[in-house]
Amino acid sequence: MDAVVSYLIQMIIPAMLGALLWWLTRGWRRSRLSVKCLRAGSFREGALLLFFMFIMGLLALTLTPAGFWNAVLQGKSPHIPEPFRGGINLIPFQRSLELLQYYQKHRLWNAILINFPGNILMFLPIGFFAALLSDKPRWWKGTLWTFGVSLFIEIFQLFVSRGTDVDDLILNTLGGILGHWAFLLLRWSYPGLVQKCARQRRGI
Repeated sequence: MDAVVSYLIQMIIPAMLGALLWWLTRGWRRSRLSVKCLRAGSFREGALLLFFMFIMGLLALTLTPAGFWNAVLQGKSPHIPEPFRGGINLIPFQRSLELLQYYQKHRLWNAILINFPGNILMFLPIGFFAALLSDKPRWWKGTLWTFGVSLFIEIFQLFVSRGTDVDDLILNTLGGILGHWAFLLLRWSYPGLVQKCARQRRGI
């Protein structure tokens, strides 16, 4: 649990930058919607704000060297490794099984939490917001978005010497699928809230 809290804290600064980006693009979004005689209500803008904050936090956390933001928050100079020093695994599940056995043997429960359910849950919001903010939510759209973001991250991590693993891509994409299911649950439980997050015709 301490590791999860640590990651969330490291996402704070990038998330604030995401909020700033949301604010700076409000006028542009409004003008685009106005051309189509549409408007975005406060619930949709709130959902967009959360998405901007999340995606900036996620990208900042995964596209920088390990421990980068932790060092920044502690006022230290972060270590920048040479590129292409991280490992690459292209064989599905082989590396994950080896890591799971190692973590279990040494009772590294936090590492299990971060590397397995963490890799799923961390990308769940992409599938969720892809459906919530879409005019025609489809599970495959969120899945493609999640796959694309994850693939970009895994390739970019070669340049910051972090491990590039096909298992992460699989788990991340599974998170996107679960995110769509979370959206379906929200739509079933609170259909009015989901409707408020949709773009609306002016005058409605």
